[in-house]
Amino acid sequence: MHSQYTNAQLLACRCLAMEQNKKLFDEANAISRSAFELLEQPDLDSEKFQRYLQLRRKAETLFCEALDHLTLLNENFPPLPVQKLMEACDSSLHQEENC
Repeated sequence: MHSQYTNAQLLACRCLAMEQNKKLFDEANAISRSAFELLEQPDLDSEKFQRYLQLRRKAETLFCEALDHLTLLNENFPPLPVQKLMEACDSSLHQEENC
């Protein structure tokens, strides 16, 4: 089956998807860090511990979403060598800045 998209278009889509995936992981990490900061507070009580558990569940959900997203991305776009992908993504970002 012949794809209707050029390699450049597929690469741009992959770069965008990777950027979105990184945002999911970053958000999950930030929420996870916030949760652990609650445990470090000297006045930890049952309400704060419940808040910690809520944040951990939310972070876990986001980590799972990010992993699922990454799996789909790798199934739908052919993998590229990391260096080539980084160069292409950097190149496309510079082109967007000039628009």
